[in-house]
Amino acid sequence: MNNVNIFQELEDLRYRKNVSQRKIAILCNVKPASAGEWFTKHHVDDKYLWIIANSEYGDDRFLLALLCYELRLPSSYLNSLRKNREDSLADLIGAQQEDSESDTAIINLMNLLSLEIPNKKEIGSNSLELFDTGLKMILSATNILKSEGISVPEALLERREVNNARA
Repeated sequence: MNNVNIFQELEDLRYRKNVSQRKIAILCNVKPASAGEWFTKHHVDDKYLWIIANSEYGDDRFLLALLCYELRLPSSYLNSLRKNREDSLADLIGAQQEDSESDTAIINLMNLLSLEIPNKKEIGSNSLELFDTGLKMILSATNILKSEGISVPEALLERREVNNARA
């Protein structure tokens, strides 16, 4: 399996967004020397990767790379990312289309798994459709939150407050 080199993805992000080590240090609330050490040793603690991914410097490519890295998915998933991001409405329409494709995959999986000897290739193909959908949904939601100036933690807290108000 071709795993994601998350440090290279971070370096690529820094290049794409023209972000200095100093800016990364400030963002992560560490001393510049500490961030400099990360780039010397080619290793950044995962908790800082998430801070970077959810910051104004993060982009869809880095977020998807981080998800693949965390979930140990093959780097080939990075190829599924569209070259040009669209507006939030177009993102939602694309996510809805992907969702309907995963509905078909779920039905196929239910049928396959009910067989005495299911076809493993078909199970794999349909399962990957579910991964594709999940990743595209996450990217779409993140893109909408960023466009509206809402952080992921803030959205989670707001959802909790809305749910508590309903109860």
